[in-house]
Amino acid sequence: MKKVLLIDTTFPINTRTSRFMSTLSKRYSTSVCAWARGLSLKENSEDLYLYESSVGFGNKFKKLMLLPFFLFFTMKTFVKVKPHIIFASHWDSLICAVFIKVLLGWRTKIVYDCLDMPTSSSYSIRVLQRAIERVNIKFVTLTIFASRHFKPLYSSKVDSYIYENYPSKIILHGGSSDAPNWFSGYDVAEIKKRKSVSWIGVVRYFYVIENILKAIEGTDIFFYVFGDGPDLDKVKRAVSDLGISKQVLFFGRYKAEDLGFIYNVADIVWAAYPTSDFNAVYAISNKYFECSYFSKRPVFSKNTKMAESLKGNGSVILVNENSVPDIRSKLVSSYFNERESFNKYETNRTWEDEESYFLEVLSSKL
Repeated sequence: MKKVLLIDTTFPINTRTSRFMSTLSKRYSTSVCAWARGLSLKENSEDLYLYESSVGFGNKFKKLMLLPFFLFFTMKTFVKVKPHIIFASHWDSLICAVFIKVLLGWRTKIVYDCLDMPTSSSYSIRVLQRAIERVNIKFVTLTIFASRHFKPLYSSKVDSYIYENYPSKIILHGGSSDAPNWFSGYDVAEIKKRKSVSWIGVVRYFYVIENILKAIEGTDIFFYVFGDGPDLDKVKRAVSDLGISKQVLFFGRYKAEDLGFIYNVADIVWAAYPTSDFNAVYAISNKYFECSYFSKRPVFSKNTKMAESLKGNGSVILVNENSVPDIRSKLVSSYFNERESFNKYETNRTWEDEESYFLEVLSSKL
């Protein structure tokens, strides 16, 4: 059985990479080399190799300075595992993979998952990042694009495959309709009958969430927060400062298999992220597929590629995420106008539905 070494510069690894790990494990012997940038986790195992440091998250310059140390760790892991294939999750992991290929294993094949394009608030840095990626991608056997809108931005010579963030069957069917433990104390019927907007997932992009809070101020619309994240405390302070504590409920962390229940109690689901980030314009989020599957009205930024194909669909709310008045008017009008039945914009399909064909394509390339 061929061996795959999956390299990721974060730990715990993100949901998409975890799914790829599960998929690859069905055909290959899979190991993971990751960078734990927080507290010591003590999770090294036979197939998990962790480089631990206290660099934390959010400091890109410090991460860049310490990247050579992680690179050295990945090279030692490569020598130990002796993989036939390196799966590089993200463009900075690709840097490590290319160094390994050039210095230690020229015959090693590289699969690059372009889940996010290199981006920075600085135009010059972003140009440099893209240039580095263009050089490294020449050493890649197969590039996987997480969005159909990424592909046109790359050379036609890049051998690629589009595998978007389809929801997993575990998420769709893994849970039950019963309320999870973290929901105790709340009445399902009461939560469902309220006019509400739900934030589901990592609590970040504070200024966008702050705009939502300001938009619902003085209305009868509730804001439900399902999840945890780096901006959670900021959001709680903003809720207190605005005096809208009765309109905002924080449910905390949840398991992936709880998503079915969450979408059952949610009404409108927020999925409009800062389009000042180059990636947000071209990406297709998990919620794009999940909202269509569960027939829940999503809120997307009107300045994205996703929005171009959704204009005219009355089940989708398109907003300027930077404008409080626009958010307020769109949310209020969505409840003022009589709703039609939900108009699905994607065919129901899951990660597992696409899995077998992907593995066949991958096998033919390797």
